[in-house]
Amino acid sequence: MKNETKNAVVVKLSKHAGAGNLENLRAYVVSSTGKIIEAAHFKGDEAVLTSSRKSLEGQSKVYLAPALPESAGAARKNELALLKMNAYEVVKDLNENLLMIDKLPAGIIDRFPFRECLITGHVNENFFIDGQLQNLPLCDLRVHICEVEAELIWPYIPIYYRRIPDWVLQEIAQKIVNLHFKPGPPDPIGPISFEQKVNLPLSSLTARSQAIRSAESNLPPSLPDQVLSDLRSGSVEVIRKSLTDYHYLIYPYICLWRIYWPYIYCIDELAVVTTDCNGHFQHWELLFGKEHPLNIYIWVEANINGQWVTVYRPALPCHTWWNYQCGTNINLTLTDPRLAPCSCGVEGPADAVWFRSIGQSAAALHIEQNATSNITVQGASLKNAGCTDIIDVNHNLVSPFGGTLTFQLFCGANIFAAGVTHYRWKSTMVADANQNPIPLGSQTTNIIGGAVSRPYLVKLSATHYETRMAPLGAVGTAPDIAYRIPHENISAEITAVIPAADQLLSPQWSDIFFDSAFIDSHSLTDGLYRFDLELLRQDAAGAFHVVPVARPTFQVSESGDINSSTNAPDNYLLPQIPLFDAVSLSFNARIDNAPCVAVINDAVLKDTGAKSGSCGFIIYTDTTQDITLSFEASHPRNFATFSYGVVKGDGTVPTGINPNGYVISSVDGFTLAAGTFSDDFTVNSLLNGCPGQAAFSENLYVAALATDGTSRLYGGDYFNTVTNQYINSYDASAVNAFALSKT
Repeated sequence: MKNETKNAVVVKLSKHAGAGNLENLRAYVVSSTGKIIEAAHFKGDEAVLTSSRKSLEGQSKVYLAPALPESAGAARKNELALLKMNAYEVVKDLNENLLMIDKLPAGIIDRFPFRECLITGHVNENFFIDGQLQNLPLCDLRVHICEVEAELIWPYIPIYYRRIPDWVLQEIAQKIVNLHFKPGPPDPIGPISFEQKVNLPLSSLTARSQAIRSAESNLPPSLPDQVLSDLRSGSVEVIRKSLTDYHYLIYPYICLWRIYWPYIYCIDELAVVTTDCNGHFQHWELLFGKEHPLNIYIWVEANINGQWVTVYRPALPCHTWWNYQCGTNINLTLTDPRLAPCSCGVEGPADAVWFRSIGQSAAALHIEQNATSNITVQGASLKNAGCTDIIDVNHNLVSPFGGTLTFQLFCGANIFAAGVTHYRWKSTMVADANQNPIPLGSQTTNIIGGAVSRPYLVKLSATHYETRMAPLGAVGTAPDIAYRIPHENISAEITAVIPAADQLLSPQWSDIFFDSAFIDSHSLTDGLYRFDLELLRQDAAGAFHVVPVARPTFQVSESGDINSSTNAPDNYLLPQIPLFDAVSLSFNARIDNAPCVAVINDAVLKDTGAKSGSCGFIIYTDTTQDITLSFEASHPRNFATFSYGVVKGDGTVPTGINPNGYVISSVDGFTLAAGTFSDDFTVNSLLNGCPGQAAFSENLYVAALATDGTSRLYGGDYFNTVTNQYINSYDASAVNAFALSKT
């Protein structure tokens, strides 16, 4: 040892240090930026450092602590990790090249200073499937699991070497003492007492979150008198110590003031994991100390149109799971309309082609196929051929299709045995927007073209996956074009569409279904269309030929279970002759992108015809006089619902005027005539206790029933790539106001 340590810095333990077994003890050298630059084993009672004496005399530090496990990962091996392990910082009192340690703190060489914590949960979203609202899992999402540290815990975090500015502490203290606390004992449910092991984030506690984010008068009970006294002291150091000592009581209040968050909170990403078919995720995190709590923050990404997009990232401190109790489920319900329910794990028939749905939800058996169909809605007859029921609250087939449509297919592994290699969709307009039939001789059939790709996943690391796209065509010469049928087993696609680099990354289809066609419905004239799916083979000259197949080859989703298949009924097959093979799967779908109309007319004094007009006032002479309220809520084909309401003053006294329903007929006392809904109300009923005069607001919203097969189409301008023009929103709204006065 003498020769070995002649020119090196040696950390030596005295015989009174109380070290015991030193097998698991390490001497760590940490740079001024908090990075561990050396970890030396002890041999006997000495550890030899390779760091020079000159470097140790600078701002680097020396710690004694147990060995960090390899599972900690390089990014987690830093000074903060050592502090969480209660590492012992050595006073750098060098005697020549010797650092003598007289005594060690109790437990410094504990062989088990680490523990693993299971962080787990589920990610779901609410969807309408077959007309039913379902809370369904979201799979293949990236869940970013992060740890939040508050500098109120570490007033001088060594790894960051920044100190919360004095002015920040003073302002926080002043704001807290100026809050209007409600009286009463400490609240037993809020996340302000970590000894209770409260796991919910602030926003998950209804009473707490609403109070913190809305009115100061509803904040939790007052802080302890000692804390408030310290905060009123005016001394920065007293305030700093109090906020540090009572940091677990301060977290909820700092949620009120976004301006201070950057000075208080630090966030480190622990892992990125992927949700499975049940929307479930988990991560085992190594904790560096027995008592150190985890504060967990979650944000989520989804792959949308080939790019990773953030779909959930709430405010940091208000949505942190403070003092997370290991193994507790963090269950998130997302609301992003771009997300689709998970369908992985669904098995398809090996010898069939299964048309699952338009979009995520509009299965074929939930689309009206009778080309002359009428349905009675709200006492009136509605022409509903080609409509679906997936978004109507009454489960009526009243929703036409619009926006961008995708046709989801599954192709079994044995389909190629019939000589089939390609497919294509065709569209034929069979009736106009008003359901008037188009004569056969005037009908035109078009092949649906455009780029089609199927997504697949590649594994970049143990927890990191990425979506890539495999092109399916089109191939051939227009108009005789078709698309390759992708093999169910992706290994059969390796040489065809999967790049060589991706072949080494365990590629797998992201779903058993794929979007076999993309249709910009705005490029079509509104009306009823027949869509035909043909299975094809290509000859040596490159021409495509339709391959008739056994009728059970074409399947559709079951009426009650969109993820189970059944033989397509006869009216979905061509030719519709029993015992003959089928040459195509065919179904009708209604296209209607027409916008709604919402107009509120002036209120009218019925006796005189006086209108509220631009100034809004109606002068009445008797409270028994009638006021006529009217509005237009319409859609060219009545594919819409409306809601209308009248609010008086501050809205605390209801007027009782809130009709709603389909735009097709009279409802809730409002009569529909010549496109206008109207009803009469006496001045007295409108005033309803107001002495002689009152002001009113009228609000109208008309909601389109159109769907893209996944969700209702409602708002935002749509850019038509064919005409290079913006098309107005589907929904419409209007606001008006009037006032009643006797003078």
